[in-house]
Amino acid sequence: MTEKIEHRKILDDLFNAYTMIGRGNYVGVYDAKDKLTRFSPAAVELFGLSGEYLSLEEMDWTKYIYSEDKFLFTKTIKNLVDGEAKGYDLTCRTRLKDGSFANLRYIGATVFDAEGKPDIIGGIIINEGLAETTDLITLLPNQYGFLRDLSAAIELKKKCVIVLCGVNRMNSINDEHGYAFGNAVLQQAGWLLQEAVGQDGTVYRMDGARFAFLTESLSPEEVAVRYEKLRRAAQAGLPVENVRQVLSINGGMIYFEGSSADERTILAALNFVYNESKFYHNGKLVNYNGAIGMNTHESLELLVEVRDAILMDCENFSLRYQPVFDAKTEKLTAVEALLCWHSDRFGDVPPSAYVPVIERDYLFEELGYWILRRAMEDGMRLLAIDPKLNLNVNISPAQIVDDFLFEEIEKISKSVGFPMKNLCFELTQSCRLIESDILRRIVRALKRKGILCLIDDFGSGVASIDFLRDLSPNYIKLERDYILNIKNKPGNLQIVQHLSKLAVDLGTKVCLKGVEDAAILEITKTLPATNIQGNFYAGAITLDEVIKRYL
Repeated sequence: MTEKIEHRKILDDLFNAYTMIGRGNYVGVYDAKDKLTRFSPAAVELFGLSGEYLSLEEMDWTKYIYSEDKFLFTKTIKNLVDGEAKGYDLTCRTRLKDGSFANLRYIGATVFDAEGKPDIIGGIIINEGLAETTDLITLLPNQYGFLRDLSAAIELKKKCVIVLCGVNRMNSINDEHGYAFGNAVLQQAGWLLQEAVGQDGTVYRMDGARFAFLTESLSPEEVAVRYEKLRRAAQAGLPVENVRQVLSINGGMIYFEGSSADERTILAALNFVYNESKFYHNGKLVNYNGAIGMNTHESLELLVEVRDAILMDCENFSLRYQPVFDAKTEKLTAVEALLCWHSDRFGDVPPSAYVPVIERDYLFEELGYWILRRAMEDGMRLLAIDPKLNLNVNISPAQIVDDFLFEEIEKISKSVGFPMKNLCFELTQSCRLIESDILRRIVRALKRKGILCLIDDFGSGVASIDFLRDLSPNYIKLERDYILNIKNKPGNLQIVQHLSKLAVDLGTKVCLKGVEDAAILEITKTLPATNIQGNFYAGAITLDEVIKRYL
C-alpha cells in the first residue's frame, strides 16, 4: 500500500513538473504500472472528460483521434507502452468536447523503472489551433464541416447522395502559374460546383483539389445529370485571371438510406469510386454499387464489419497459400500468401468484396502488417524444410508509402527470424498509381535490403514498358487472362511471347499465372518463363496442405 502511495506521488510530481514546463498547455501523464492517466483540469474541460484521473477502462483516446491519424497515433502509443520508444512528438487532429477538431501536438517522454520497463509516460498537449469548419480559400465548409454533417445524417438515418469530386493536374497548374493562380482555380471550381448544386445541397472543400457535396433532396439520377453538366463546363474552361483554364474533373458517388455505416466507412467507399473515376473512367461519375451480389446498404455494412474486425486484432482473418513452381522442373519454388476472412453474417467473403475499397483506408496498413507477420511465421515452417523457398506477399499503396514501412519490415523480420532474402513483395495494380519517382525510390530501397520485388498483373491497366524499365523488378507476373485464354483468344500468345522476351532481355524473370489445364501448361513450356502458377497445380490451400503435397 505504501509503495502504491509513493508511486502515485511520483506520478503527481511528474505531472506538476510538466505543468510548470508546459506554460499553460494541456498536460497528460500515464502511469504504466497502475494503468492510470491524469489530465490537467483544462484538458478535462477541453475534451469533456469525466475527471482528472482516468483508469485504462475509461481511457480510450483513439476515439478522439481523427480517422486518418489513428494508425500513426496507435502505433506511436504501442511503441511507447512496449518500451520501444523513449519519447514522442506527433501532431494529430483530435475531437474536442463540442465535436469540432483541433490540430494537437503531443510531446513527451517515458520514465523507465530499474528493470528498463516503461514506468510513467507523459508530456504536454499543444493546441495548434482549432480546425475551423470554413475553408479560407473558397469560403466553403471544409472537410471537418463535411464530417460533422455526414455524422449527423447517419445518426438521423437520412437518405443522402454524396459526391466526392476533384480537379486533375493541380500540381502542374501551381507549378506553371503559381499558387495564387492555383487558388483562383480552386475558387472558380468551388463556385461552379455551388452553381450546379444550387439550393439542393451543401458543397465542401476537402483535401487538396477535391470537393464534396451532400444532398438530401436530389436522386442519384438527378445528381448524375448535374455532375455531367459540371464536367462539361469545366472542360469548356473557367475564367481565371483573364485566362480560360480548361479543367478535367473526376467524381465518385454513393447513395445511402439509413445506413449503419460510420463516416469513415462511407469515406473509404467514396475514395474508392473517386479513384475508379480518375484512373479508369476518364472522369465519368462512378456510383458505388457495393460488392458483387450485394446492394449498397449490405456492402457498407460488410465494410463496417471488416473494419471492426481489423480493429479487433484482425479477428477471423486467416491466410491461404497458392504454390508457385519452377517452369522447367515443376518443383515448388515459392508460395503466395492470400487473404481470407470469415463473417458470421456474410460467411466466407472473398478479398475482392472489400480489399479494393479499404486498401486506401488507413486501417489497411494495420491489416497489411498483420498479413506480413503471419505469413513470415508460416514461412519459417517452410524454410525449415526447404531454405530456398520464397514467400510472396502482396503490398498495398498505403503500405508502400508508409513512413514506417522499413522499420516495420525489419521489426517483424527480426522478431520472427524470417530472412529478407526469401521475401518477395508483389506490387498490386493499385501501387502503379503512386507517383513514379516515389515508387522507384521505394522499390530500389527494398531491393537494397535484399527483398525481391514483383509487378503483378503486368500488361493490364496502366502497366507500361516504361514501368518495367524504370523499376527493374526481379519478377513480373503477367495478367492472368493472357495465360488463361492463350489457346482461344487471338493475339494472346503473341502478347505473352513479346512481353516475356522483353522482360528477360531487361533482366527480369517472368511468372505465368492462370495455368488451369495440361494444354495451357504445354504452351507455357515454349515461353521464356521462370515460374508458373495456377489451379492446374493448386488453388488457395492451407499451409499444412502445402507441406503435405509438395514438401
